[in-house]
Amino acid sequence: MSRLRVHFATNRNHLSDNKFEIFGKAFNPDGVAALRYGYADFDDGPRPTAVEVYPEEADENGFKVKGSDRFLRDLHQCMAGDRSDTLVFIHGFNVSFIGALTAGADLAREVRIDGRALNVVVFSWPSDGAMIPLMSYYSDREDARASGAALARAYLRLKTFVTEELGPNDYCQRQLHLLAHSMGVYVLRNGLQAVVSKEPRSLVRLFDQILLAAPDEDDDCFEKDDKLKLLPYMGRQVTVYFNPRDRALLISDKTKANPDRLGSDGPRLVDLLPKKVVLVDCRNIASGADELSQHSYYINSRAVSQDIAAVMLGLEPDMILNREFLLAKRAWRLVGELT
Repeated sequence: MSRLRVHFATNRNHLSDNKFEIFGKAFNPDGVAALRYGYADFDDGPRPTAVEVYPEEADENGFKVKGSDRFLRDLHQCMAGDRSDTLVFIHGFNVSFIGALTAGADLAREVRIDGRALNVVVFSWPSDGAMIPLMSYYSDREDARASGAALARAYLRLKTFVTEELGPNDYCQRQLHLLAHSMGVYVLRNGLQAVVSKEPRSLVRLFDQILLAAPDEDDDCFEKDDKLKLLPYMGRQVTVYFNPRDRALLISDKTKANPDRLGSDGPRLVDLLPKKVVLVDCRNIASGADELSQHSYYINSRAVSQDIAAVMLGLEPDMILNREFLLAKRAWRLVGELT
């Protein structure tokens, strides 16, 4: 039996008496930017065997110890002890709290970097976790927009810890990465804008690799200051995974009055992209018959898991072997699994 731990930060409402879901579909009653931190332990099953929320309490000297302090100390210990990278994961539309943790556990199981297990931190925002056509999409999109302030708060706390609280001997020589899926990219956009609005000088390269999987985001987002144009400042490289056959994004495009989606055909203008932005076409390995396969290929496809691991390992785009380059599109296309 293999055991793993997934950490989390969430602005959902805490259901202290509900041991099944732990956090609900509403915002934290203390405010949309109020966060609780904790971790979930998994054995081999899809559901966590235990979920712990870090308390907000005083230490033996009477000084208040925030949940974020305990969270960051424990996460640092995981990285230093196992010498493994950490991936911050922002889930998409129609995901419950437990579903978000399960997706994080799947990433930890599927993606290994140079043979090392991956630490995963889930940022869980109050997605409805229920499929009600149109209604829950619009509700989730509004909640995603509002959750940008919470993501910005988590980012700024992490930045302070890394740049101000760690001593010169505390650095573990491992990397921080960020992966946002589907509508989670819209959360990321609004978090980025909240940081720029509040503390623009805090927009630094905190992450090594930033990965956008099936992004439910406008295809002009890298052209606009009020969208994702500034995102490359936060990482060494930004990789966009897209799939023209993604029916979930086609529905978002056709039925919900959204512009063309980044996750369907990539950016609108490839010639003006920063060199930090790498495009990966997944149509050949995300063409399953069901909508989930076409949209959640970041965890449903071994070829994509292998590609994500290679990207986070720091390989240059032309050194990843299961890709071919499409010169006209300035994009790479996944052609299958590595042997």
